[in-house]
Amino acid sequence: MLRRRIIFEGRVQGVGFRWNTKDALAALAVTGYVQNLTDGSVELLIEGSSSQVNDAQGRVEKRMLGYWKSREWDDLSGDPHYQDFSIRY
Repeated sequence: MLRRRIIFEGRVQGVGFRWNTKDALAALAVTGYVQNLTDGSVELLIEGSSSQVNDAQGRVEKRMLGYWKSREWDDLSGDPHYQDFSIRY
């Protein structure tokens, strides 16, 4: 099990980033969340197998390519925390 936290920066709020992320990941068996941060960035946390997490990240990056300018991620250790994938408000 892999947990990855990704921070997307750029024009990522007010453009449907969270909704598009949830939609892009709907067909995948990943859990976690996506949320806006107060500094104008978006946080995405994905849990799943290594291949699922990599696929999920790639789908979001491709779908929102014109909006994010940079992203940083950390792979985190520990047991899974989430039962589904959600948008946090």
